[in-house]
Amino acid sequence: MSGVVWRRSLWALWLVSIAFPCSAQRTRIEGRVTDGTTAEPLAFVTVAFQGSNVGTVTDTLGHFSLETGRSFDSLVVSLVGYHVEVLPVSLGVSEQVDVELFPSAIQMDMFTVRPGENPAFAVLRKVIAHKEENHPEHLRAYRMEAYHRVRFDLNNFTDKIKRNVLLRPFDYLWDYGDTTTDGVRYLPILLTESSEEHYYRRDPPARKQVVKGRRVVKFFKAPRISAFVEDMYVDPDLYQNYVELLEHPFPSPINDHYRRNYDFLLTDSGQVLNGRSCYHITFKPKGRSDVAFTGDMYIDEQTFALVQADLAFSIEANINFVRNYWIRQTYGRVENKQWFLLKSEVLADFTVVENSAEMTGFFGRKTTEFRNIRMDEPLPDRFYAGVDAVVIEDGALERDSTFWQAARGDTLALTPEEKGVEELVGRMNTDPRWVRLMNLGKMVGSGWLPWGPVDVGHVFTFYSFNRVEGPRFKLGLRTNERFSKRIVLGGHAAYGLWDLRLKGGGDVLVHLARNGSKRWSLGANYRYDLVQQGRTGNMIPLDHILTSAIRISGQERRMLVDDRKAFAERQWCTGFTTRVGVYRKEQMALGSLFQERRAEGDTVAVGAYTSAGAEFVVRYAWGAKNLPGSFHEVDRSLYFLKYPMVTFELLAGFKGLWGGEFEQRSYKLKVEHQVRMNKAGFLHILAEGGAMDGSVPYSLLHTPDGNPLVLNDNHAFNLMNYLEFVSDRYVSLQLEHHLEGLLLNKIPLLRRLKLREFVLAKGYYGTLSEANRTGPYLLGEGMRTLDRPYAEVGFGIENILKLARIDFVWRLDQLDGPKVLPFVVKPSFYLRF
Repeated sequence: MSGVVWRRSLWALWLVSIAFPCSAQRTRIEGRVTDGTTAEPLAFVTVAFQGSNVGTVTDTLGHFSLETGRSFDSLVVSLVGYHVEVLPVSLGVSEQVDVELFPSAIQMDMFTVRPGENPAFAVLRKVIAHKEENHPEHLRAYRMEAYHRVRFDLNNFTDKIKRNVLLRPFDYLWDYGDTTTDGVRYLPILLTESSEEHYYRRDPPARKQVVKGRRVVKFFKAPRISAFVEDMYVDPDLYQNYVELLEHPFPSPINDHYRRNYDFLLTDSGQVLNGRSCYHITFKPKGRSDVAFTGDMYIDEQTFALVQADLAFSIEANINFVRNYWIRQTYGRVENKQWFLLKSEVLADFTVVENSAEMTGFFGRKTTEFRNIRMDEPLPDRFYAGVDAVVIEDGALERDSTFWQAARGDTLALTPEEKGVEELVGRMNTDPRWVRLMNLGKMVGSGWLPWGPVDVGHVFTFYSFNRVEGPRFKLGLRTNERFSKRIVLGGHAAYGLWDLRLKGGGDVLVHLARNGSKRWSLGANYRYDLVQQGRTGNMIPLDHILTSAIRISGQERRMLVDDRKAFAERQWCTGFTTRVGVYRKEQMALGSLFQERRAEGDTVAVGAYTSAGAEFVVRYAWGAKNLPGSFHEVDRSLYFLKYPMVTFELLAGFKGLWGGEFEQRSYKLKVEHQVRMNKAGFLHILAEGGAMDGSVPYSLLHTPDGNPLVLNDNHAFNLMNYLEFVSDRYVSLQLEHHLEGLLLNKIPLLRRLKLREFVLAKGYYGTLSEANRTGPYLLGEGMRTLDRPYAEVGFGIENILKLARIDFVWRLDQLDGPKVLPFVVKPSFYLRF
C-alpha cells in the first residue's frame, strides 16, 4: 500500500469515529446479593451473563459490578447451596439490581462454612485435615507396578518446512504424520517405554525402584528433548505442599497454605465420578504470571481425598519453551481402604516462542499406570540395603516384544502412530543423507564433527591467538560410541608460530564391566601444552578462537606444563565415586610470568619445577549417574539435587619420586547445593576450603579462580585477575539468590518478557604460612597475599530472550592492585526452563 493510500485510510477511519461516537452500546449492572431467609450478604456468588464467559463474583459485602458492550438478555446469579436466579437484562442501559438467593436442598453438614467465607475453603480445610490418612505414605509399606510411556511429536510443521533445503531430501518423513481434530499437523519422532516396580517402607524410611525394562526409539539426539523426556517421567504428588515440574516448584492446590497461592470456587457437590460422590472445585493462580496451576479437582465427599485433578499452567507463567502443559491425575481406593494414584496423563506443547500458536514445536505426551498395588507387606531389610534408589535389572534395555506387550496390559496397546515411529527411525538412521545432516548439527552444537568411529574437533580451537604462542593451530581427535562404549581415546596436536613449539596430548579411559550401578574405570592422560592457573573449567576452552578477544583486565599469564597422570576410579553406587591416582607435573613459566628463588643471598631464575605424588578424591552427588571423580568438574546437569554435592581431595607430593622436588600435603573440601525457597526462588551455595603443608613455589599454592574475561563465570570471582592472590590456607563462599521473577513479574510492562532477577555475594580469604612467606620461593610479579577478605557483590537479570544473563558486579576491597576494575557488567548465556 502506498503512503498516500495509507494516509487516506487513516483519515477515513478518523472521520467514521467522529461521525459515530456512540455506535457501541454499553450495558452496566450493579447490585447486591443477599440470603433470602436471613438477609445476610453473600460473598463469592457467581454473577454472569447467560451463555457467556463474561462474569464476576461478589465481594464480602455481596456487592458486584458488571459491564459489557455485547448483547445479552439474561443475568445468571448462582452459588453452591442456593437456587440459581436468572434475571432479564435491559440492553444499553445502567441499572441497579438487588438479588435474593434461597437455600437449595444441597447439604453441607459435614463441615462449617464461616460467615462471609468462600464455601470452597470449608471443603479444603477438611482436605488438609485428612491429607495424612489419604496419602499412601502413612502405610507401613506398599509396592506396585508402574508402566510409563512418553511420546514426542513435531507439531505445527507447514508446507514451507517441507520445502526447506535441509529436509527436502526426506519427503517420506511426512507420510508418518497426522493432524489433530483442531487442524494441527504433527509427526511422531520419539517413543520411550519403561516398566518398573516401586517399593516403599515407612519405618525406617526407604524407597526403591527396580527398572524391569526400558527402551527408547528416536532418530536424532537433542539435549533439551532429553531433558523434557526426563521431566515428564515425574508424577506430581499433590499431597505435598510443592511439586517440581520443569525445574520449577509449583504450589499444590491442596497446599497447607492454599489461600496464599490460589483463588478457589466450589462449583458443585454431589457430582458422581468413578462411582464416588464428589465436590467439584476450580482454582486459578492469584497472579497472572505466578508459577502455579489453573484447573479443577474432584474431592470425595466421604473421605475428602482427591478423586481426580486436572492441572495446567498458562504461557504467562515465567517458564520457558512451554506453550501449554496439562496434567490429569486419577486416583482410586484400593481394597476400599487406601487412596492411590492410579493413572497420570500429561500433554505438553513445547516451542521456542510460547505465545505463537503457529510456531513449530513439539508435543510431549506421557501416560503412566500403576497396577497390582499391595499394602502393608514390608520386605526384609536386605532388600533395601545399599543407597541406590533406582536399580536397573540386567537385560532391562534388551527386552523383546513379548515382554512389552505384557507390560502395556490391556488398556495401553501401541497406537498405529506409535508403531510407525519405530519404522520411521529405522529408515532415517540408515539414510546416509540424514546421518550427514545429523553430524553437521552435532558439529555446530558441540564443536566436534563425527567421522566414522572418530570425532574431529574442537572446530572452534582449530585457530586461536595469544601473546605467548601468537597464532596457534590445533587439531583434535576422539573416539565415539561407534568405536566403543567402554574404551574412550582422545588426543590433540598444536603449534604456535611465535614460540615454535609443537605441543599435544592424549587420553585413554577404559570402563570395566558394570555390576548394577557399580563400575571400575581406569584412565591415563598426558599433556604438554599451555595452561592458565586460576581459571575454572566452566568457561569456553582456553584456546577457543574467542578467548583472546574477550579479556578486559589483567595479563595473560600462561604456563607450559608436562603433565602425566594415571588413575583408577570406582563408582560404588549411583552418585558416589572415589578416585586414586598418581601424577608427575613439570611447570615452566612463559611470557611475562617468571619463576624465581633465593639462593645464597641472591635471586635466580628457575626454568621449571617438577612435582610428583598421589591423589585421592571422594565425590558424592545424590542420584547422579556416571559421576566422574574429579575435584574441579563443573556440570550444570548436577543442579537441584536432593542433597548437597560434596567433593574432597587429598594430594600428597613426594620429594625424589620421579624427579619430584617437593614434599607437600594438600587438603580441599568443596560443597555445592541449590536450596529451593518455593515462591522466593532458590539459593545457589558454593563453599570451598583448603589447607596445604610444605614450602613450595607459587605454581603449587592455591590461587582463587578469577575471570578477567568479558563473559561472566558464575563459579569464579568476576572482578579478580588470574594469579592475583595466592595462599596455602583459604576459605571461599559464593552465594546467588535467584528470585525467579518474584519482583519483575509484578511490573505489567515487563511481565511478558519473563525476566528473572537475582542478587549475589562472593567472598574469599586466604593466608600464607611462615614457610611460604620467608621460604626460598618468590611470588610472581603482581601476586600478593590477603590481609583482609576479598568480596564482590552484585545483582543481575537473567532469562533475557530465554538465553542471556547480565551481571552488575562491584569489587568492595583490594582495589589498589594493578589493572583492577571496581565495577563491571558481564553477560553470559545458557538455557533454562
